[in-house]
Amino acid sequence: MSNKGHRKYPFPTIPERQRAIERIFNLILERSRFLLLGHELPDEDCISSLVSMALILMKFGKEVTIYIREAVPDQLAYLMNICSYNGIPVIRDPEWVPDEPDVLCILDTPKPEMVELSDPLRAIVESGKYPIVEFDHHLSADAAWCGTEGLRLVDRATSTCELLAVFCSKICLLPNFRERTGVEEMFSRNLVLSMLTGIIGDTRFGLTLKRERDIFFYNFFTQRFTHILLESFYKNSGNYSNMNDIFESLQSLTVEEKDLYQSLLDHSHYADRVGYLVLDEELSMNYLSRVDYSLFVKVIKSVTDFLAEKSGTFGMTVYYDKPDVADRVQFRVRVSRHVSGIDLRGVLLDLDIADGGGHPGAIGFRVPTKQLMDLPGFVANLCDRLEGLIP
Repeated sequence: MSNKGHRKYPFPTIPERQRAIERIFNLILERSRFLLLGHELPDEDCISSLVSMALILMKFGKEVTIYIREAVPDQLAYLMNICSYNGIPVIRDPEWVPDEPDVLCILDTPKPEMVELSDPLRAIVESGKYPIVEFDHHLSADAAWCGTEGLRLVDRATSTCELLAVFCSKICLLPNFRERTGVEEMFSRNLVLSMLTGIIGDTRFGLTLKRERDIFFYNFFTQRFTHILLESFYKNSGNYSNMNDIFESLQSLTVEEKDLYQSLLDHSHYADRVGYLVLDEELSMNYLSRVDYSLFVKVIKSVTDFLAEKSGTFGMTVYYDKPDVADRVQFRVRVSRHVSGIDLRGVLLDLDIADGGGHPGAIGFRVPTKQLMDLPGFVANLCDRLEGLIP
């Protein structure tokens, strides 16, 4: 799966997006067996979009399997419970060899190299025998197509779950939808709970959104879905009834995560309006050798959020990847919820960063270690550029 010459771009017109939606919908009705794939180290939006897509396909009586190699965080256990309740297999075995699917679906994955694949699955994906449906909202830097031409719903959105919500909304309006599908209600409680999880998780409860368009669609879908949750809520059931319940679950930390969170904050600093944490190579390896990588990444995101709010403007975290993961230095930057009029993606252009992307209010990027002979100098330059974004 090579990405050369295949950089992603949004739909030029609404009619073109609608035609893609209809092609994907027709393929779903025509085929029976679907295999769903996401990206390495899946986050809330990736896991939620996989579960949401599975639930959508189940509504049309399809056979669905999800492949997620990494352990799903405890905070998202309710999504796995939804899969179990609906009979949706979630496979984690790296040696698993699936029956031949009719269709592959790749969700929330910026580029082909990031698709989570075992060796048997790689052979299936790269065989070219199966149509690949793609849903994704990553458009900047080195994002590249993963899906078959004509079967890609890749567009500007706050999250991939938002695109799935758009997809469901549009197909419900097609002529004779109920007669063709037998589906009376598309947005069931479990589906909206899953979609809300992705939308809230990827935007940090809307905190990373800065553009009016993004805020509008975020509010539109979260308000609509929260209303559905509330209508289907049973008192004393212990189920989620609103967005706050979901966000609190996503933000909750285990004892191990809390210990790591506090330990990392002990290394943080503040300069003007930037709160930052920079782990040199030795300190990075020290942490990464002691904790699970996916757990470390989750806590780093929370630390970045905290530094942004504590500084009042920007939060930044920097660490070295383990060499067996990637020989790169990872950067995350976020804008405080109290700041508007800033688009962090301009920093990626200014620094000519190819491997990265994000939202106006939050970006992440990676720089090969060999290109960072002076990490302190690079960080100081980055801080200066962030300060220069302040209106």
